[in-house]
Amino acid sequence: MREAFLAVWQNPYVRVAVYLGLFFLLLLLARAASEALLVFVLAYTLAYLVQPFLRALSRRGVPRWLGVLLVYLLGFLFFAIVSVLLYYTASELARFTARIPEAAAAVLGWARSSLMWLDQTLKGLGLGSDLGRIGEVLSQDLGRLLQNFSNTLLKGLNALLAGGAGLLQGVAGLIGGLFQLFLALIIAAYLMLDFERVGETALLVVPRPYQPFARELAKKLDRAVGGYLRGQLLVALLAGLTLGVGYALVGVPMAPALGLIGGLFNLVPYLGGFVSLLLAVLVAATKSWVTVGLAVLVFVIENQLEANVYSPMILSKTTELHPLSVIFAILLGGSLYGLWGALVAVPTAAFLKLLIYDYYLKSRFYHEG
Repeated sequence: MREAFLAVWQNPYVRVAVYLGLFFLLLLLARAASEALLVFVLAYTLAYLVQPFLRALSRRGVPRWLGVLLVYLLGFLFFAIVSVLLYYTASELARFTARIPEAAAAVLGWARSSLMWLDQTLKGLGLGSDLGRIGEVLSQDLGRLLQNFSNTLLKGLNALLAGGAGLLQGVAGLIGGLFQLFLALIIAAYLMLDFERVGETALLVVPRPYQPFARELAKKLDRAVGGYLRGQLLVALLAGLTLGVGYALVGVPMAPALGLIGGLFNLVPYLGGFVSLLLAVLVAATKSWVTVGLAVLVFVIENQLEANVYSPMILSKTTELHPLSVIFAILLGGSLYGLWGALVAVPTAAFLKLLIYDYYLKSRFYHEG
């Protein structure tokens, strides 16, 4: 029986079929245990991201347990500040949104009167013109559009305020409740304490002939994907600080909250910045049009600093992805899995590029078929 089994196993099609079957069974098992796996993935991600900080503390003689305690204290302080600022921002935006129709009416009235004056001027010169009628139609349509937009935004903000805008509550809801979040934090603490040992133990699951390859792949993954994740968090922090300070200097209301939101949305490259700009313009419009222009100027300056200073210095060449590849990855991830898909799209694309360039393009299959 052993010899017969080995003879059958030598057939590559049999091996491929068995591996595909095992992979399919693993997918079914992962789907059935998705909640438990999600808790563990969240805990591992938290422990993985703070490893450089914990190693730096250990090199300075700080005990590992004290470093973990410091991480949790700083984390809870950060989330408490974020929760307060988000709730304050949502309440202020709800108040400002109610004033949008009034501000829009003034702008539309000015535009309508300008078009009517131009229409009368053209007619006085003997030129036919329908600008007055066009201005009336456009002002009515734009007025209804802005009214519907403000009503929709106001309802959403009120619902957010009614449900509570705490960030911890929102994160807990995403992973299935406060119990899962509490469990993930406990698991993360154990992983932070023994992170190196956990990695070595996980490596024992890999067959011994493949352990060097698994170790090499893990190092490359840490350099490409881990470097990007930590670097992007630092870039987002600097972007939020720059926006907050800049908005405060030019007199934009709620500057600290807008800087916080700008930093959070900056975690999604390219696309996130436009969302923060829209909120900044909306808030600045309640003060004056000059403030709107200055807010846009602050956003442009921050984007230039991020593109030419922050990202080159921090991210360097951790991903080496073309901007079009980054945008496509974000759009694809967002369309498949929403916000979470957009957040993990770029590191996933970086990992796939690593596999293609370092393994597939160097494989015998690629060169010989």
